[in-house]
Amino acid sequence: MQKQLLAATAVAGLAIVGLAAPAQAAPPDWAAMNHTSYWEGLGYGDCSKVELPDGVGSVTLPELPWGEQYTLLVLKAGSGSSANDVIRWPVEGMTYEHSSGKDLSHVITCTDGFIS
Repeated sequence: MQKQLLAATAVAGLAIVGLAAPAQAAPPDWAAMNHTSYWEGLGYGDCSKVELPDGVGSVTLPELPWGEQYTLLVLKAGSGSSANDVIRWPVEGMTYEHSSGKDLSHVITCTDGFIS
């Protein structure tokens, strides 16, 4: 009888632990930063992502049409929480590199109209 009670208690305990544990851990915030929708949702305007070939260490922002401005530049190099360098209000015509010195895997740029 005691063995049955002990076994039933162990099974019940495992069931409670199983219910309390999440089915899947949420992805870290830095992973979401690799998607244009993340930045657009924060209000940085229209964003676009460009995947870069191996060996690209810098990017120069091209001129924009009159009335538009860059609001954000995200430089992705490597992996982990320090993989994204985020530059607010980058300047067109300037060249940017990742702070780690690593090659870039992709860049995200966001633009919006001038604030009047």
